[in-house]
Amino acid sequence: MNPIERLTDLFKEFPGIGPRQARRFVQFLLSQQPGFRGDLSEAIKHLGTETAQCKSCLRWYAKGSEHNGLCSICGSASRDKSILFVVEKDADIENIEHSGFRGLYFVLGGTIPLASESPEKHVRLREMIKRVEADASNLQLTEVILGLSATTEGDHTRLIIQEKLLPVSEGLNFKISSLGRGLSTGSELEYADPDTIASALSSRQ
Repeated sequence: MNPIERLTDLFKEFPGIGPRQARRFVQFLLSQQPGFRGDLSEAIKHLGTETAQCKSCLRWYAKGSEHNGLCSICGSASRDKSILFVVEKDADIENIEHSGFRGLYFVLGGTIPLASESPEKHVRLREMIKRVEADASNLQLTEVILGLSATTEGDHTRLIIQEKLLPVSEGLNFKISSLGRGLSTGSELEYADPDTIASALSSRQ
């Protein structure tokens, strides 16, 4: 396979990127100076060596800002440790932070397809339950917010998580809530504005 086709195929692996967009990316890179392509290559290389995954929420962060293996949010003494916000992906956290939320997070890593018979293959269900049990056992946790996208897969994932967490919540005495009005059907947290997220948080139930 020639390098143009190879790079096009790699770009097609990105979320939401089809063949036409992938080819446009490759053509853009071909039109740039060699220095630009070199900078991009170096940035991709360092992305793996200069970042780490938080051992608590599992989001990625730049090395140098960690606190004993925790990201700056999980390692902060000023965060409200009684509320855990479960999100689909890292990008959701940045938007939620702008809304004024000051609890902690857990990143699921995606959503569960409707036809899947093995939810654990798609999201971090076991890790989430382990985190919730640990926080609740330490008498820190009072609420778990399920902040999933208002999509069919998001709703499906929410129902599965609620089913898994319900017996845990009854035994360890914490509330399970979901975002309320504010997010329109089909929307994702990553693209919602801070005011919309704040509204959905305030009306959660």
